Amino acid sequence: MALVTLLFEILRAGIDETLSYLTLHVITCLVPAFFIAGGISAVLSDHFVTKYLSADAPKLHAYSIASVSGVALAVCSCTILPMFAGLYKKGAGIGPATAFLFSGPAINVLAVVFTASALSLPLGGARAFFAVTMAGAIGLTMAFVFGSGDDRETPEGQPAMTDGGERTERERPLWVTGGFFGSQVAILLIAATGLLTWAVKAPVLAPLFGVLGYLLWAEFDRDVIDEWLQETWFFTRTIFPLLLVGTFVIGIIGAIAAIVQGMGPLETITRGGETFVAHQVAPGLLTKGIFGETTVLSAGLGAVIGAILYMPTLLEVPIVGSLFGYTNGLMADGPALALLLAGPSLSLPNMLVIWKTIGTKRTALYVGLVALAATVAGLIWGLLIV
Repeated sequence: MALVTLLFEILRAGIDETLSYLTLHVITCLVPAFFIAGGISAVLSDHFVTKYLSADAPKLHAYSIASVSGVALAVCSCTILPMFAGLYKKGAGIGPATAFLFSGPAINVLAVVFTASALSLPLGGARAFFAVTMAGAIGLTMAFVFGSGDDRETPEGQPAMTDGGERTERERPLWVTGGFFGSQVAILLIAATGLLTWAVKAPVLAPLFGVLGYLLWAEFDRDVIDEWLQETWFFTRTIFPLLLVGTFVIGIIGAIAAIVQGMGPLETITRGGETFVAHQVAPGLLTKGIFGETTVLSAGLGAVIGAILYMPTLLEVPIVGSLFGYTNGLMADGPALALLLAGPSLSLPNMLVIWKTIGTKRTALYVGLVALAATVAGLIWGLLIV
C-alpha cells in the first residue's frame, strides 16, 4: 500500500506541474504567441532573409539579418537545420550561415516571449539581447578563421533546402502589416501581464481585437488568412504536445528528487516566507550547491548541459524554471541564461547534422564558440548586470 501511495504521489506531481503551466501560461501567453508565430510564417516572406546571406553580400547587411533572422522566421532548432544546410550549399558564407544557424532558434519569438512571461522580463530581454550579439560574434569569428572563400563544392542546379519551399513576396502597405502584428503583440503583452486585473484588461483588449478583425476583413485575402491559421495550428500541434509531455516529466523528476531527499513529493515546504510543494523545489535543492550562484563553473556547466541535451522548443523554460529551480530562487541568473542560450541552438543530434553539412573543423569551432559565448554571457549577466 505504501508503494502504491508513493507511485500515486509521483504521478500527481507530474500532473500538478503540467496543470500549473497550463493555468499560468497557456491562455494568456502561448496562445497569442502561436498566432504571432503563424502570422510571421504566413504573412512575412522569408525571401528578404535568404537573399542577403551570400558570401558576396555586404557584411553589415548579411550579419545584421542573420543575427535577427530568428524573430522573422520563428523556427525551432530542428527546422533551422535543413534551412541552414540549404543556405550553405547554395552559397551563403560560413559566417552569415552560422550566425543564421544560431539565431534561428535562439531568438525564436515563442521562446523569448515564454521566457519573459514564465521566468522574468529581465531574463527574457537578456536572452534576446545576448542571442543577437552572440550570433554576430560567432559568425564573424567563423568567417575570420575559415575566410570568406569556402573550400566546398555546391552541386550545380541543386535547389536550396527550405522549410516549405520558396514563398513569393506579398505586397501590402506597411501600415497593414504593422497593424496586424502590432495589435497581436499588444494583445499578448496586455493578456500576459500580472499587473492588471481582467476587469481592466477586457476593455483594453476589446478595441485591439477590433483592429485585428478589421484588418483581416478589409486587407487580407482569404487564402492568406487560411495560411495564417494553418501555420498557427502547425506550431501548436508540433510544439504544445511536447511541452506538455516535457513538463509532466519534469514534475516526475521533481517527485523522485524529493523522495531522494527524504521528503514526500506532495508535502509543503516553506522557504523565505513562501510555501511550495516539495516536488517543485526538490531538484533545485539538489543542484543549488552548483547553480545557486553565478560562477565560471555554474555558467560553464549550464552551457554544456544546454549544448548536450535535446530540448524541444520552449521546454528549456520549465527546465530552468522548475527543474533547476530558477523561479524558486534556487538557480542564479548566470547559469540560467547560459543554459537558455546554448540549449535551443545545440544538441548531440544537431551536432551530427551540422558536422555532415560543414565538416569536422567548422563544427568543432562552432560548438566551442556557442558554449564559450553562452558561458561568458551568463557571467556578464550574473555578475555585472543583475
